[in-house]
Amino acid sequence: MNNFESSIKTIEQAIQEAKIEKTDAYFYYILWGVLLFMYFFLGYLINANLISNNYFFGNYSWILFPIGGILSLLQKKKNKEAELKVVSNHEKVYLFAFTGFAMLYAFTLIHSLYIMYNYSIIIFPLLLGVTVYIVGGITKNIFSIIAGILSAICSVVSMYSSKEMHYLMAAIAVFIACIISGIIMKRKNA
Repeated sequence: MNNFESSIKTIEQAIQEAKIEKTDAYFYYILWGVLLFMYFFLGYLINANLISNNYFFGNYSWILFPIGGILSLLQKKKNKEAELKVVSNHEKVYLFAFTGFAMLYAFTLIHSLYIMYNYSIIIFPLLLGVTVYIVGGITKNIFSIIAGILSAICSVVSMYSSKEMHYLMAAIAVFIACIISGIIMKRKNA
């Protein structure tokens, strides 16, 4: 009977540990959160005429995205070298949700060139918020659910605001949905 109870206890512990899936997604949340925050906050500063060299920052702020891509690839390579493990379901959720978000935002960005220039910036917090909300629901991350809702609200505020506020609302949405969520995720995984 002692062996049987010990086996049951071991199985229960394995199930509890499996419920708490650790993920490296926090790295990408923080990395892309910081890069997107810088991008949109620079847009705010440029459109509010708060920085003097608008030409340089306006034309070269896109360089943040290839930097993010390179850092993401280096992190992915580092993760593969560090551990040979099966990709968890949560990792797959993050991958597909944010890849879908990126494709949808790219389409919105291209489409906004023909409709209204700032449309993609207005809609960005909504798309990000919905993505973070869905991922938070699937992964049972309560803060991500709340952050997704707050991010989406930034989009609503942005619809009734000036051009510079579109950028500021996008920066605030990124700060809440990515940077703060990433920091909380990192602390949970520690």
